[in-house]
Amino acid sequence: KQSGLNPLSRSSNSILSYITRARAMLRASLLLALSASAASAASAASEPVCHGPACQGEEGGGLEAEASVLLQVHRASAEPETPYINPCPKGYNPKASTKEACSAANLKYTGNTNAVSTSASHCCVPQYWTCNMGDEKYCETSNQTSKSANPTFLGDTAQWWWDAVEVQGNCCLPPNPASAQTATWTMDTRMNPSDEGCKTTEVKGKTGSPSYTLIAFWTGEQCPTTANVGGTYYAPTCTTTSGGCSGVDIGEGMCCYHPNGLR
Repeated sequence: KQSGLNPLSRSSNSILSYITRARAMLRASLLLALSASAASAASAASEPVCHGPACQGEEGGGLEAEASVLLQVHRASAEPETPYINPCPKGYNPKASTKEACSAANLKYTGNTNAVSTSASHCCVPQYWTCNMGDEKYCETSNQTSKSANPTFLGDTAQWWWDAVEVQGNCCLPPNPASAQTATWTMDTRMNPSDEGCKTTEVKGKTGSPSYTLIAFWTGEQCPTTANVGGTYYAPTCTTTSGGCSGVDIGEGMCCYHPNGLR
């Protein structure tokens, strides 16, 4: 990202600092401005594309959840009045992917079918998989302290509004067990989070609430989580809080806890 800039030049370093700040501001503005389009497309799909309590109208959802969905597919610029048709079979949702990675995962590649961008590259992913943007070197079990995840990386795919600069890919986590008929991971809806708080943590249960392990998986960009309660996995509730967190604060005040537990 620094090619063309002389690292020894003071003026170049100043320019780079300015560009970095400008990129962050522009990206945040674009995500917020386009989240309404993402919400419209997501609601028209036959299955949910955002997993976890925060994505389904509960506390902690809203623009950040929709912006996270926006990052995952190449249909964010669709006109609001244009009906969205899911190009995938029933039980699957489209996620941005390379054809090679999609085929390697034994999934159906649809390319730009029912997509706005002619350069879109969609892969049909099982509806109960939870996907967050990530980097290939992190999206693998060997790099994680917990072996509860079985991630699939869908390849580096440039986003349509930032193709020349930022390239990420979908890191998708199947539920535990894989045959589960619901998602057991909750996607991270924060903007550009740090990995500092993304740590697997034992949580002691409060009165009337079970003890459990809050498992955090760093994708290289985001921190999806799952709650292991006596060997059974659940999608935790993750919500921003300004007070204390009796679950696990994964960073920026995002408190994740067992859905039947106490914060």
